[in-house]
Amino acid sequence: MTADEQTITFGSTLNAPADATDHGPWAARGAVIEIVERGRATDDTTGGSIVVPDAIRINGQALLSSAEHPIKVHDVEIEDRSLVYITLTLLARRVVIAAEDDL
Repeated sequence: MTADEQTITFGSTLNAPADATDHGPWAARGAVIEIVERGRATDDTTGGSIVVPDAIRINGQALLSSAEHPIKVHDVEIEDRSLVYITLTLLARRVVIAAEDDL
């Protein structure tokens, strides 16, 4: 399956398992969370390596966050260092709590 086919089938190549050949359901996977300062890159000048984040994206989707509730990145000891715990407080336009098949 090509990346374009995965994007159409799963909404994103991030949602499809590496060996995707059919539709899910898929086991839960870790999200790609980006906490970034938009419109700049770091450099070697004094203060140039300081990043002041102003955007949050989860799996490429921009999200709103509250300035009163800072992002917390927790220290995690994992053998392969592939995961980290992050606490976010997000602003939601709508929240649905329901059985998936009722939607």
